[in-house]
Amino acid sequence: MLLPRIKHIHRQVMLRMQQAWGRRLDARSLILALALLIGVLAALAATVLHELVDLLSRWSQQVVGPWEGRLWWQNVLMFILPLIGIALSLLVQRRLGGGQYAKSLSPLILSLDRRHTHIPLVETFNHILSSGLSVGLGGSAGLEAPSVLTGAAIGANCGRVFYVDKMFRNLLIGCGCAAAISAIFDSPIASVLFVVEVLLPEFSVAGLVPLLLSSAIATVIARLLIGHSPFALATNLPWQAGNVPYVFLCGFFCALVGVFIIRSTYRIGGLLHKHFTNPWARLLAGGSVLCVILMVFPSLRGKGYVQISQLLAGDTSGLFEPNPLLDRLPFPVMLPALIVAVSIFGKAVASALTIESGGDGGIFAPSLFIGAFTGFAFARLLNMTKLTALPESNFAVLGMCGVFTAVMRAPLTGIFLVAEITGGYLLLVPLMIVSAMSWIVARQFEQHSIYRKSLAESHLLDKDRDEMVLRRIPVRDCLRTSFRALLPTHSIDDLINIVENDERHDEVFAVLRPDDSLAGILHIEKVLLAMLNQNVHRIMLVDDLMEPPLGALHEHDDLAKAMRNFDTYNLKHLPVLDGNGRLAGFLAREDVFNHYRKMLQTNDDL
Repeated sequence: MLLPRIKHIHRQVMLRMQQAWGRRLDARSLILALALLIGVLAALAATVLHELVDLLSRWSQQVVGPWEGRLWWQNVLMFILPLIGIALSLLVQRRLGGGQYAKSLSPLILSLDRRHTHIPLVETFNHILSSGLSVGLGGSAGLEAPSVLTGAAIGANCGRVFYVDKMFRNLLIGCGCAAAISAIFDSPIASVLFVVEVLLPEFSVAGLVPLLLSSAIATVIARLLIGHSPFALATNLPWQAGNVPYVFLCGFFCALVGVFIIRSTYRIGGLLHKHFTNPWARLLAGGSVLCVILMVFPSLRGKGYVQISQLLAGDTSGLFEPNPLLDRLPFPVMLPALIVAVSIFGKAVASALTIESGGDGGIFAPSLFIGAFTGFAFARLLNMTKLTALPESNFAVLGMCGVFTAVMRAPLTGIFLVAEITGGYLLLVPLMIVSAMSWIVARQFEQHSIYRKSLAESHLLDKDRDEMVLRRIPVRDCLRTSFRALLPTHSIDDLINIVENDERHDEVFAVLRPDDSLAGILHIEKVLLAMLNQNVHRIMLVDDLMEPPLGALHEHDDLAKAMRNFDTYNLKHLPVLDGNGRLAGFLAREDVFNHYRKMLQTNDDL
C-alpha cells in the first residue's frame, strides 16, 4: 500500500508544479527546461560510458602487454578477452532485463513511430554496463547506439517523472538521443540532424529548439569532462574542382561497401540465430570466430578511433606494420593491401559477430572506420596509377561520409557529422556530392537503412505498418448494419418519396431480390440526378439506376482488404455479406478512418 500512495503523492506534486509553472510560463518553457536537464544527464551518462571503455582498454593492454615477450597465458588471455567481454555483457543484459531495446535502434524507431514512449528505467544504465564490457574488452563495435538508447531512456523517464503531456514525450526522447550523440562525437549539429532524419522523420520545426538546447549543453559538458573529438584533419586541404569526378566515383564505391555492411550484418545474425537458438551457444560460436579474427588482425578491436586518426593525420606508418602472425605470407608486398581489405570487410564481419553473438554496441563507429579505409584505399589505388594525385586524408574523410550515409540513409547527418568531428568544413561541397551519390546508389541495391530494414520487411513501419494494423481489424467491427432495402421493381417515384421522408439521410441503398440476395446498390447521388429530370424518372425503375455490388466483402475480411477495394473501385461504401451470402450491412470509408484513428489514440502511452 505504501508504493501506490507514494506514486499518488508524486503525481499530485508534479501536476501542481506544472499548474504553478503554467501560471507564470507556458507549457513549452517546461519542455525547454527539461531539454536542458536531459542534455546534462545524457552527457554525464555518455562520459561514464566513455571512461569505462577507456579504463577497461588500458587495463587489458597492461595485463596482456606487447607482443614481444608475451607469456603463453597472456596470449590465451588476449585471445579470449573479447569472448569474456561479450559473455559479461550478455549476462548483464539478461540480469537487468533490458531485452526490448538491446543492441539496436530498430525497436526504438518502432516505439517512436507508434508513440510508445515508455522505456524501462533500467535502460538508463543497462547499456552503459553491457556496451562498456563488450567494447572495453576488445569487442569490435561502437558506443553510439548504446549511448543513444541510454539518452532515449533518460528522456522518456524524465517525461514520465514530470508527467509531461504525451504529445511532448517523443520530443524529450529525441532530446536524449541528440544529447548522447553530441557528447560522444562532439557534434551538436549532426546529432540534431540524426534525430530528425532517423528517429523522428515526422519532425516539426517547433521541436527544433529543445533538440538544439539538449545537444548544445551535452557538447559543453562532454568538452569539460572528456575533451575534444579524437579526430582531426592534419592538412585540411581545400578541395579541387578537377577532382570532382573522382568524388562521384568514391561515392559509388562507398555505397557498395555500405550495402555490404547491411547485408553482412543481417546475414551473420540470421545464421547465428538459425543454427544456435540457445544464446550461450550462439555466444560461444560467434564469439570464437570473432576471437580468431581479432587475434590475427588486432587493429579491428574496439572502436577503431586510433586507426581513423592515423589516416586523417596522413600517417600510414602504423597502419601497415606486419602482424607477427602474418610474417610467413609468401608475398609480403601484398600485406598492406590485405590489411586494408580486412579493415574494410573484416570490420563489418567482426562488428556483426560482436553484436549478434550477444554483445552490446553500435554500427556508427564501424561505419566511420570502414568508410575511412574505403576512401583512403580508393585514393591510394588511383595515386598508384600515376594518373592523378588525390589527397588521401581528404578522401578518407569523404569515405567516412559516404559509407555512413549508405548504412544509415541519413545524408545530412553524414555530411555534418564528418565535418564536425574532423574539422573538414572546407570539404563541405565534396561531402555533399559523396553523400548524395552514396544515398542514390545504395537505394538501388538496398531499399532501407540498417535500422529500418528488419522493420520494413516485417511490415511494421509507414504504409506497411498501417496495413499491418488494418489486417488485425475485421470488417464487422466497423459495419453499418442499419440500411434501407429496395426492390429492383421499385419506381423512382417510390424512391423519391423514401428519400424525402428519410430522417436518417442514407447515402446508399441496398437493392435486394425477392429471395433477399443482393442484386446491387444504389447511391444517393444517382437518385438526385434522376430527380432533376422529371420526364425521365417517372418511367424509370430502381433496376435502371442501381450498380452491381462491386468490391463486396465478407464479415470475416479485414480492413486492409477493404481499403484496397475502396481504392480499386473508387467507392465510398462497400457491401458486406454474411456467411450465407446475404447482405449484412455496409462499410463506409470514413468509418474505417475514424476507427483507425481511435485505435491509435487508445494505444498511445499516457
